[in-house]
Amino acid sequence: MSTELNGNIALHPGKSHEQILYKDALEAYQRNSNWWTVFATFDLPDFSPSPIWITKKTGLNIEEVVEAIEGLAVLGFLKKENGAFYPVKDKSFVSFDNSKRDKAEVLDEHAVISQQILNHLSSEARVAYDHRCIAANKEIIVDLYRDILTAFDKAFQKSQEVKNNDGIFKITFTAVDVVPANETTGRGN
Repeated sequence: MSTELNGNIALHPGKSHEQILYKDALEAYQRNSNWWTVFATFDLPDFSPSPIWITKKTGLNIEEVVEAIEGLAVLGFLKKENGAFYPVKDKSFVSFDNSKRDKAEVLDEHAVISQQILNHLSSEARVAYDHRCIAANKEIIVDLYRDILTAFDKAFQKSQEVKNNDGIFKITFTAVDVVPANETTGRGN
């Protein structure tokens, strides 16, 4: 998806004079995992195309749900039919292209998203978790990362094929080398 091609696209929500520009919607989508949650609700079997239903299902406030729906429409993930929004066929969660962004910006965004995910942890929530600390080298971690990406893709594909999804799980992965002598400011290190 190119922001240059769609830079002037805006959505006029309701009677408001405010506009959501494509660039702003893309940034919000990238940095706000609640937008991901709103988009994922469209894959639930009991989905109802209503911001009120999404609010009740997710616990998100109505303003944030409406903003996410409007932004997702600007990004081309949702279309409006008969007064309700529906997902665009063959559009799904996108991996973000960080190749042209500096490492500090990517890490800041990852920290924000990771904290958003951690904010959902509670003794009542269904969770899957693990944590480890291992002595390793870069090649081992690169292999681990590839395996995790493959597992993420496999789980996502399977979730698209089944009809009994009953939850929305936010997932993050972080591995950091804590040996100070190995610090670097380069990309991908």
